[in-house]
Amino acid sequence: MINPSRHLRKYIAALCLLLLGGCAASPERFHDNGADNWQLKGKIGVWHGDKKESAAIDWNQCSADKLHIRLSGPLGSGAIELYADQNGASLTQNGETRRADSIESLAAQAQWPIPVNALRLWVRGQAAPQSKQQSKINTNGQLEELLQAGWTIQYRYSQPLQTLPDRVEASSADTRLTLIIRDWREQASTCTPK
Repeated sequence: MINPSRHLRKYIAALCLLLLGGCAASPERFHDNGADNWQLKGKIGVWHGDKKESAAIDWNQCSADKLHIRLSGPLGSGAIELYADQNGASLTQNGETRRADSIESLAAQAQWPIPVNALRLWVRGQAAPQSKQQSKINTNGQLEELLQAGWTIQYRYSQPLQTLPDRVEASSADTRLTLIIRDWREQASTCTPK
């Protein structure tokens, strides 16, 4: 005689294994290891005055003061590469390289007036140190809004338990940017200027 409870236990065990396997296969992008070594890929749009720019973005952060950002496809101008380390910053555009002390001044010269130093923290839901901030947390414990340095940053998540956002929208008095993140990685692939 067939024991129905035995078959039910096998069915439940198989279902549990299937569910656990599905959880194990979830993307790593939903977990933040807290380190200053990461990579994100996606799309970015910037509105400043009457100008609107958009590009694919590949951001590699190798340490707190070393990063490499590649913006490709803005207004058909090819690629823009921004690089910074403890010795300064460089911008490569249309085959020319410019250097400066500040990566933000170079970004503004390239018509991308984005707060790079703060954004590297904001994008991961962290406030910039030594600057007042206010934040709003949603019912899932995720950062929903951050107010800091004259900017309002809003976060969107596709899943209720993920720690890193899929979408970041930041606006100031004269600039607005939207960052749609398609891929998060725990380690940068390169932080060397080309």
